[in-house]
Amino acid sequence: MKMAKEKTDTISDIHDYNLDLENRIIYLHEREDDSQNQSPGVDFRMSQNFVKNINILQNSSQEPITIYMQTIGGDWHSGMGIFDAIKSCSCKITLIGYGQICSMGTIIMQAANRRILMPSCIFMCHYGISELSGDYLSAHNYAMIDRHNMQTMVDIYAEKCHRTGQYFKERGDSLSKVKSYIKRKMKDGDWYLTAEQSVHYGFADCIFSKTLKI
Repeated sequence: MKMAKEKTDTISDIHDYNLDLENRIIYLHEREDDSQNQSPGVDFRMSQNFVKNINILQNSSQEPITIYMQTIGGDWHSGMGIFDAIKSCSCKITLIGYGQICSMGTIIMQAANRRILMPSCIFMCHYGISELSGDYLSAHNYAMIDRHNMQTMVDIYAEKCHRTGQYFKERGDSLSKVKSYIKRKMKDGDWYLTAEQSVHYGFADCIFSKTLKI
């Protein structure tokens, strides 16, 4: 009976905190907004919860950490908080994307040491939505930050795609050409890729299979 209760407590913790302490797994999931009956995507709550979880695992052991993620995207600054937490973690990070990895989620994924997509996962990159508001001068000032953020996004994509994308290796493209290519693909709006295409371009390292060792 004691073992059954411990198992139940573990399952409850996973659902409540998105953390499987024993197996060193973090579930990077969106919460449902009860007032809107839809997910708000990546937000400050997700970011805060994730930073706590990754620090708990990092402080307990230097063994690898696995992250399971599905997201429609969301807030840039909250997403970059997650990105930086993964990049600065001293443990090896494997991130497994499933369902859909969109917008901010595609940037977060690039922080991991190993990037895996489930076979049916859809991957979507775009420039996102600007959050300009307020008076003219404030909006003008934020536009400069927005421009910097978008260039940071392209830099993050290009660095990984240039290094791991078979498509760009076959063409012999320089890093600057990879950046230009990515910008062209996103200039007309959302750029959707299958799991296979994502690996081909270098946004992910491989597709999950039963024989793949995590």
